[in-house]
Amino acid sequence: MNMMTPKKEASVSDYWSYAFMGFLHLVFLRFLPGQWVPLSKVMLMPLLILAVYRQTTAGERQTSGVRILIGALFLSGLGDTLLIGKDEGYFVGGLTAFLCANLLYIVLFVKAHRRHSGGVASTWIDQRAWPAVLIPLSLLYVLYSGLGELILPVVVYMAVITLMWLLALSNYIRKRNTHSGGEGWGSATLLALGATLFVASDATLACDKFMAPFPGAQLTVMGTYILAQLAMVRGFLGVAELRNQN
Repeated sequence: MNMMTPKKEASVSDYWSYAFMGFLHLVFLRFLPGQWVPLSKVMLMPLLILAVYRQTTAGERQTSGVRILIGALFLSGLGDTLLIGKDEGYFVGGLTAFLCANLLYIVLFVKAHRRHSGGVASTWIDQRAWPAVLIPLSLLYVLYSGLGELILPVVVYMAVITLMWLLALSNYIRKRNTHSGGEGWGSATLLALGATLFVASDATLACDKFMAPFPGAQLTVMGTYILAQLAMVRGFLGVAELRNQN
């Protein structure tokens, strides 16, 4: 059922406040470490949720796709807040929040794919995307000895984000083979880019935490994360089926 009022035109200006706060956060990380860093960090996802509201109509915000997207951003914001804490409990809490956010992103990929495949689960992951699994497996092998008691939550999280990444890559491969260009192909590219940046951000965080801290790690983690969330939002909002379906 289509609950939309006339489609709202996308505007890059709706993301300026998020982009500006992301820029400020990176500046604070590099030059002014202190209270402004956590404050700017916790403001990122609320500003991106505001951008989603500006990009959608009242009818679209009642659809399950947009609600799930907002839910993923809310959980990401919760994860951002928890990861400010220094104790292991905060880390596990942040990991759990991001795991749930990635599960919601997985639901969105599955919903989008089912509209085109008739719900055939065997085709959700394209066989050409499977070699990407070697990257998280190699990372897990390198990190294994340093994970200690956190090995189970880290392995579960890596499995979930890897699945999300495979779905994003599969979505891109399918759209690249069926579209010469246009909205669908562009959205698929943004989603694949966003998921890849997510993996890069989490991999950098894991290496910095479980191996040895290195200069520029936090800048890399947050820079890739800020771009990843923006690409995911723009990509999902470009999938018409997710804006229209209940």
